[in-house]
Amino acid sequence: MTLRTVLATPWRTTHRSLRWLSLAIYAGLCVAALGCGMFVHDRHAWLFGTALYCFGVGYLWAFLMSSLLLVSIDAWQLRMPGIVRTVTLSLLLYGVLTVAVPVAMFVPMGGDAATVALMTALACTSGLAFVLLPRYLSMLIGFLPALGIGLRHLAHIPLPMQPGFIRWGSVALLVLVLVDIVRWRQLLVSDTARETGLASTLVMQFRRNGVTAGWSGMARQGDARLIRQRPDWMQARIRLGNAGPQAPGVALRVALGGWYAPQGISSHLRQVAPVVVPLLLFMPAMAIMQLGEGHGHAVGRMLLAMGVGVVGWLGVFGGVMLAALSGLLLWQRWRRVNAELPLLALLPGLGDAEVVRRELLRATLTRPLAVQALLLLLVLGAALLMHAGPGLLLFAALAQSGCAAALVAMVLGTFGGRPLPGWGIGMLLGMLVLLVGLSTFVPLFATQGRHPWPMSATFSVALAGVWIAVALGLAWLGRRGWQGLQRRPHPFLPN
Repeated sequence: MTLRTVLATPWRTTHRSLRWLSLAIYAGLCVAALGCGMFVHDRHAWLFGTALYCFGVGYLWAFLMSSLLLVSIDAWQLRMPGIVRTVTLSLLLYGVLTVAVPVAMFVPMGGDAATVALMTALACTSGLAFVLLPRYLSMLIGFLPALGIGLRHLAHIPLPMQPGFIRWGSVALLVLVLVDIVRWRQLLVSDTARETGLASTLVMQFRRNGVTAGWSGMARQGDARLIRQRPDWMQARIRLGNAGPQAPGVALRVALGGWYAPQGISSHLRQVAPVVVPLLLFMPAMAIMQLGEGHGHAVGRMLLAMGVGVVGWLGVFGGVMLAALSGLLLWQRWRRVNAELPLLALLPGLGDAEVVRRELLRATLTRPLAVQALLLLLVLGAALLMHAGPGLLLFAALAQSGCAAALVAMVLGTFGGRPLPGWGIGMLLGMLVLLVGLSTFVPLFATQGRHPWPMSATFSVALAGVWIAVALGLAWLGRRGWQGLQRRPHPFLPN
């Protein structure tokens, strides 16, 4: 066993798309953190840079380093203890390296070495716990900041650079390390590893899904194996009454399946319940945050803030989710090399190739774009209720429009035989999440709260420039897909 082997183990044993996406996000946030520490004129700039770096570290350990568990499980079952030892050494070595990097970057800038190291170690262990714990516990991790804000008057939990942070952080780090070790051991020696349901873990899906582990489960709702694993109350109730030559669009939606299939409202709600229920849990989290801000006496104001928060979050990230759900479903359908897809060209009553293209685009884009328009109205309505300025309204509209444009570009690329590769889709969706967050929350924080700070013109111009570049890229992808679609004899050709 050599040092080179230990260093290369995570990169050789991880799905290629997941490997490159994790590296891109980590490297991008490293550069952003270094730039923040160097160019932000504030004595605590190193602290902001460390926080940015911690996001990258959390993602790296959640979606790259955790994949070493899959290798360990295979080695354990094959009775190959040498590989398990290599994985253990790799985890320890990368743990030291990921903590040492920000210390080397920010201590020369005036940063506190203990605070930087502790924040980074907490990010590593939290990211690992997020994918190792059962989903019903992992989803609660996202509400811990709200709980800390709401209860800070009852139990003071110090933040970085506040007295007592090292003591509290060390206890939290010890707890997270113990949780990670126990959970890793449980999954390693377990004879069965469930991949579905709230008791499953996210890491067990990385082996077959790679970078789209979280999205592909929703995108492949029509797979026979997933249908058999889904409980009866979540099964889709398809309406076939209108399908036929008189309604080719409905027939195509039935063939596409998933959320495109014609269903009633109750059927759709049952299928999206695992996603909607965690979103609804955001309401008590918002209530706790408002109580922490001293608004507990104003029940009406608190309820309004809760509603606006839910609508805003659902609208902001619902646009990305909708683009991913629709685009990945069609991307998966057109990748299958079997007779199911080409047989759609023989479906009677569809008409010639021009009619087929028009009906297929209408069937696949009308509903998602209508929902995108509804989400845009929800976001703008929430922004107006918060008395947002024109900057937030403009960038919120850009965010939703960008999600809709990404959906159209992905769909045209799929139908035209020029789809993005898996890592390309992952990069596109990751970029959308980043841009949507920047376009929504930065202007929001700049105008709301007790101590609003003016958003700089430089940031606004830079963000607008990035959106223009993204729009040009999506227009090129869409035009390339449209030209490919026009050249095809019919769109039902696998990619």
